Amino acid sequence: MLKKTFVQFVTYNIVGIVNTLVGFSVIFLLMFVGVGPTLSNAIGYAIGSVLSYYLNKKYTFRSLGDSKTQALKFFMVLGLSYALNFVTLQWLLGFVNPYIAQFFSALVYTLSSFLLAKYIVFKDVH
Repeated sequence: MLKKTFVQFVTYNIVGIVNTLVGFSVIFLLMFVGVGPTLSNAIGYAIGSVLSYYLNKKYTFRSLGDSKTQALKFFMVLGLSYALNFVTLQWLLGFVNPYIAQFFSALVYTLSSFLLAKYIVFKDVH
């Protein structure tokens, strides 16, 4: 079980890198063709998030569960994880270097989103 969870965690992070690269590619491409940075950012993050859901469902967790329910839960998990990231960042900024605060906040985001995805969104595949 621990080995499977480790492999899922590594795959989850690879998916994260892929969807980040795709998201930034979309952002920069849209900005290059004249779309404003705010709209480009929103579209890029939306596409990256949808890609993240699809790749994690198919490759990280190999889930066959209900896509609509899982998608809703997945995006709620991303929101909750971002909130945890934000709170952690604000707390850490009170007493550590901002770069260190960003690093640890990112760890909170990654760990919380992975665990919530594994045990809530894709719980059919432990």
